[in-house]
Amino acid sequence: MKIIKYSYKFRISPTEDQEVLLNKHFGSVRWIYNYFLNQRKEEYLKNKKSLTYNGQSAQLTVLKKQEETEWLKEINSQTLQYSLKCLDQAYQNFFAKRTQFPKFKSKRSKNSFCVPQNVKVKRGKLVIPKFQEGIEMVMERSIEGSIRQCKISKTVN
Repeated sequence: MKIIKYSYKFRISPTEDQEVLLNKHFGSVRWIYNYFLNQRKEEYLKNKKSLTYNGQSAQLTVLKKQEETEWLKEINSQTLQYSLKCLDQAYQNFFAKRTQFPKFKSKRSKNSFCVPQNVKVKRGKLVIPKFQEGIEMVMERSIEGSIRQCKISKTVN
């Protein structure tokens, strides 16, 4: 079986409610990344040890249950986990001397989040977790094959 990878880029037209939820996703992913990057930095400076993805993933579950951060429940959990995986990969690349030390994310730059699974396109709408009614898409071409993941990004105008 031959696997062919394609990348498609489409414009989406969310409703006002969907746009609010998208902005919550952008902010939450950025907050999680920065929170756990800060945690890793402090742990390394204090004990000269680096935290692991598995440990921080377990902390994320606990974090979502706390009252002051229960707003994280509104966000797709797989998206938050993927943000942690990106942070872990950035750390691995730094220690392998392939790149610089990971930087904190800013809301003034490009915002994006990834949905690693459960992505469908039905009747011209993008259906992902937490957006079951679908987000309207401008499709200029058809999609061949199955969709593995989706990255939604917002550039600042």
